[in-house]
Amino acid sequence: MIAGSALAGAVLFSQLGDRTDVLAVKEDVAKGQVITEKDLERKSVGGVDGAILVSALDTVVGTTATVDMVAGQIVTDSMVTSDPVPGDGRATVGLSLDAARAPSAGLGAGDLVSVVAVPSGTVDLGASTALDAPQILAREAEVLDVQGSATEGATVLVTVVVDEDDASTIAAYSAAGLVAVVETAAAGD
Repeated sequence: MIAGSALAGAVLFSQLGDRTDVLAVKEDVAKGQVITEKDLERKSVGGVDGAILVSALDTVVGTTATVDMVAGQIVTDSMVTSDPVPGDGRATVGLSLDAARAPSAGLGAGDLVSVVAVPSGTVDLGASTALDAPQILAREAEVLDVQGSATEGATVLVTVVVDEDDASTIAAYSAAGLVAVVETAAAGD
């Protein structure tokens, strides 16, 4: 037992020498926020894949957070982008969806969806044009954020990035409760 403890201590001591100074979040940063130097701090860690080195501070300041970041979290490459969100000619739109109007398997940031106009609950099923050929309000809209879960039967709040020209129409349909989303590609597909 003593030999095992000594070996564990030796391994721990050797790993302490493999630490690297990386960037960490000093204060919470919201998704979409432009990162400033005051948002970041130095942290000495070992074994964090994709962690951004302190020496790369200048390349991170001025980028945009792609996810919500909490104080103390190590900053990785996938958490920031140099592209503004939304980009030129694009807009973000919030959708409030009943559970039946979003995939029950869930959506995540980066997923691509079609935003579909759906009829109100009083549609005449005899004249089913609205059901047979629904209007697509946006194709390949990128999911930026999701709050809530369709599996819980709750309202699902989805923020999507769409063409700027389509944004006001989608917002109006969403406010009237007349949209659904269809996932067309998961993030990374």
